[in-house]
Amino acid sequence: MIKKPAIVVTLALFAAALSFAASPLEKYWASKGKSYPASNLTGKPKAWAPGQYVLLGVSSNGKPQSVSRSLLVGKEGSAWIIENWSIDKDGKETVGQTCIDGYDKAMSAGDASGIEIVWMKTMDKDGKVTKIEGQQLSMFKSISKSSYESLVTTTTGLIAGGAVAVPAGSFAGTGYAKSTVKTMGFSVESEVWFNEAVPINGMVKSSSNKGKSVSELLDFGFDGKPKMQ
Repeated sequence: MIKKPAIVVTLALFAAALSFAASPLEKYWASKGKSYPASNLTGKPKAWAPGQYVLLGVSSNGKPQSVSRSLLVGKEGSAWIIENWSIDKDGKETVGQTCIDGYDKAMSAGDASGIEIVWMKTMDKDGKVTKIEGQQLSMFKSISKSSYESLVTTTTGLIAGGAVAVPAGSFAGTGYAKSTVKTMGFSVESEVWFNEAVPINGMVKSSSNKGKSVSELLDFGFDGKPKMQ
């Protein structure tokens, strides 16, 4: 009679350990052990080039929720092709590509309103690729455009954000800004840290809902390969 509670507790701890180890996301949070110098606070990201990618992890209340990679595949005329891959906490993966035009002009003007989505591609679990364009694309534009407009970083007026450590590495100094975004009738306040060593949009970390939701840089590089051919 005395030993049963101990057995129950031991089994519960063993099950919890297995659950933690089995998470498909934990491996992405492994520290890369790299160091980067301080940002100069201009807020201007690196010029885009094919192969640049960032791997971001989103956690809620300290628990990993998803991992996503944004990769610059290349250009189609004046438009950039961006591939987005993601995996959620249940191990479900999605991959798609979007062709956006007007980014280079938007960056020089500091105005994202001119960005246009030219086409979108999705790939199912069997590897079949579906291209969405023309009239079919109109229903997706309003949903997707805001996320691509956010790639045009308007981070003038950054203040010193201090050193920030994320799985991708330790950044000796960052640029810091607060922003308020209205989504679905709600206002979401975010804190964002930038460093110019990071490609695409320079983001190292963002925090919202008083730190309950965190997006942090897990890795980045300049030689990424697309998953969709």
